[in-house]
Amino acid sequence: MQCLGHAIVLVLLCIKQTSASSGSYDATVCNQKTYTSRSGELIYVPNAWNPDGQGFQCMSVRDSPPAFDATWKWPSAADTVHSYPHVKLTAPALPVTLSNISAMHLTGKWSMGAGSTPAPRLSVDTSALADLDVTANVAFDMFADRNADKSVKETMAETEIMIWLGRFGHAQPLGWNENRPRISLTLGNVDFTLYYGKNQRGTNVFSWVAEGNALSFSAEVSPLLQYLWREGLVSAGSFVGVVAFGSEAFRSVENVTFSATDFDMVLDTGAAPTLPPEELPKSKSGAARAAPDTRAASWSWTWLVVLNMSIIGSAGAVLL
Repeated sequence: MQCLGHAIVLVLLCIKQTSASSGSYDATVCNQKTYTSRSGELIYVPNAWNPDGQGFQCMSVRDSPPAFDATWKWPSAADTVHSYPHVKLTAPALPVTLSNISAMHLTGKWSMGAGSTPAPRLSVDTSALADLDVTANVAFDMFADRNADKSVKETMAETEIMIWLGRFGHAQPLGWNENRPRISLTLGNVDFTLYYGKNQRGTNVFSWVAEGNALSFSAEVSPLLQYLWREGLVSAGSFVGVVAFGSEAFRSVENVTFSATDFDMVLDTGAAPTLPPEELPKSKSGAARAAPDTRAASWSWTWLVVLNMSIIGSAGAVLL
């Protein structure tokens, strides 16, 4: 197996170890290799799970402070994800049932630019990416299953929950073109819209998609999860086993580099809070909507919900 790209030194198993004190990367991993941080708390995964034979995926990692630069190139069709370079965020409580998440605070900062050199912090070179016909997103990705053992295996979990912080080119969540009313929730100053579809494996994929590129995101996101299980779209007893932060790479005719820093997850367990009537999501008619009995709940896409998170928790983002 070879690691392709500019300024990448080839070493056995495509892993380069360097001195942390030198200021350079602690490791570079490519394609299907992984790297675990010295603390053991973070796992970096290039995840080139669907290579096209003409491109590559590598990521270079720094242990302290945690950060990575993921460089890739996939020149084939833009309608297929080829890789998801990401960092897995760990917590002692995982796997944990959705109804036992009282709070989940996710943080991440990112940038993206053309070429193999990382873009400046919190920046996106939109014009250069368009010139390369880049199709990609930036997202937190979670996997859940009613079976705790399956929830920690991405290819076996029955449910995937994504929080998109950015998208470029032709990147669209599953269900994007379906003609159904949409659900919207607001975390701080970021508006998210919910999309649903099934992937090739039959996994139920729920995607909360930001209305802009949130380059610096820090929010208590449990309301996005609560909506799914309180509406009966996902079982309240489903275990969340994987939480990751990265970028789905679809297409680029030349090298692209996605950079991520300041990523973190703080997970609090306990009974999910029940909102008083005045703080419930509102329907299009403005009436407060009580949480349904999830044992009898069915699909409902008839509400436009706008929830001001300043009541429930703190959230903030830098929007492009």
